[in-house]
Amino acid sequence: MLSWSSTTEGHPADLGAIARGEGDAGLAHGRELVAFAEAVAGFDDETLVEARRRLVDASGEAFMVDAAAVAANFEMMTRVADGTGARFPDDTDGRRAELDATLGITGFTSAR
Repeated sequence: MLSWSSTTEGHPADLGAIARGEGDAGLAHGRELVAFAEAVAGFDDETLVEARRRLVDASGEAFMVDAAAVAANFEMMTRVADGTGARFPDDTDGRRAELDATLGITGFTSAR
């Protein structure tokens, strides 16, 4: 969704840079946002507190709250999709394979 929404907004995100943890990926507050997303997905509370503080300092509290809501929504959507057995349409296979390779996620246990 990030690739599509950022392209629609006229500022395409560099998903490869996000996957590699390099730079700001072409996003406003990108470094802080990527660090926050990684901390949200992690298990270290201190890292999360620091990433949250840095994102708020860079972008403001409302931006951080929006980022947290997006992260929570993605977690929820993934669980709902997995629970219902939902799958991507076959006609998206090529685009998804390219994106999966860019993000380096083909080796995840949950890859389908």
